[in-house]
Amino acid sequence: APPVRPTVQIEILEKRTQPSVNAFGLGVSKRMQHRLRDVPGLLEQAIAISAPIDALGIPLVSRDDLTQQMGSFVSDNFGKNCRLALGEECTSVDFEGKTVTTGSGRVLKYDLLLGADGVNSKIRQWLIEDSGDDDIKEEHYLEDAYWKTLQLPKQPDIEAGSFKPLHHPSLGGGRVLPKAPEGHILLLFWTDKQRNYGNIENPKGIETVDDLKQMIMEAMQDKKKSGIFSNIQRKLLGINKGENIKKDRQVVFNEVALSEFLSAHAGRSHHLQVNKYHSNRGSVALIGDSAHAFNSLLGQGCNTGLQSTHALVESLMRSNSTLEDAMEDYTAKATKESYAITELSLINYAIKGGFMMTLRVVPLILWNMLRGRGLIKRIEDVSVPFSQIAAENKQLLKLCRRQFQKKRRPYSRDN
Repeated sequence: APPVRPTVQIEILEKRTQPSVNAFGLGVSKRMQHRLRDVPGLLEQAIAISAPIDALGIPLVSRDDLTQQMGSFVSDNFGKNCRLALGEECTSVDFEGKTVTTGSGRVLKYDLLLGADGVNSKIRQWLIEDSGDDDIKEEHYLEDAYWKTLQLPKQPDIEAGSFKPLHHPSLGGGRVLPKAPEGHILLLFWTDKQRNYGNIENPKGIETVDDLKQMIMEAMQDKKKSGIFSNIQRKLLGINKGENIKKDRQVVFNEVALSEFLSAHAGRSHHLQVNKYHSNRGSVALIGDSAHAFNSLLGQGCNTGLQSTHALVESLMRSNSTLEDAMEDYTAKATKESYAITELSLINYAIKGGFMMTLRVVPLILWNMLRGRGLIKRIEDVSVPFSQIAAENKQLLKLCRRQFQKKRRPYSRDN
């Protein structure tokens, strides 16, 4: 059947003019595949621009390649009803008058405004400042994790579908990820203690291109054994996946990419929950990372954004429903599941808690495994809601949240 063409006018504002070559990959998990199938042909197009991950058995698609593909899909199927404005940013919103002003000076009237502008969302900030009776609140913290990505050209000693761990004293962890059509992306993490205090945007001791090269070459050699306690939790949880890297592996670099890495701003791992995903007064809905954010351990960030978008579409398409009722229905549906996966992401603290944490969490993990409720298998099961999985792991998550509360950092837009 031909695609359904909207009877409304849609305008998408995107402040970037082109995608980033260093965008990290998104694992197209079973849940994400399920949501992409909502739009006929979109999953097949996403798979076509993905790289395979041999160790995980799922494709990996660049975030920016996927968004570019989605933009092309919208343009091809909805034509004049939908305009994608690249290089144009929303600079202010009049919620009472329902208008958006852009950086180019255009003033756009809207019936419904969707805030999909990420974890540092200006739309969400303005809503909170202007919420009035809506009483929109957020729980927003930073986790002790910094990250950057580095693009590598095709490597002579690394297989195309590699998903390899990286270990180095200057890093808290990292992975070698495949990139389509060829080459690799390094995803590097470090903690507050591993920051370079001469330049806090990079790991400790990394000041020059030569420093960065040396660290990466060392990190990509034989795996250094992790602590015994974190290994126990990882194996029980089913997240100890990946391949070791053989010794004396040669690494080929892109000199421009190395320089760009050193000057780039480090990303942070956010923990965000918002009590309402909409404002009836301003006719605004928040979706994706502007409404919820969590660490990447479980690989469900993009899927959760797609899931909340699906809930919004379902609410809007209800017959005999006003826009206000649809927004209330959307918040009720979306917050339940996104709250649950945000809490489930705190399982990261079961791994990093040391000996005493191991004594507490291992019996809880084993108990669920004996009942056929292993956490990762449940996450991969499309038929099981996140809220149900969170309820099954209530005591485990309670311990993890205590650890999180001890280690979390306050969020500010200057971080």
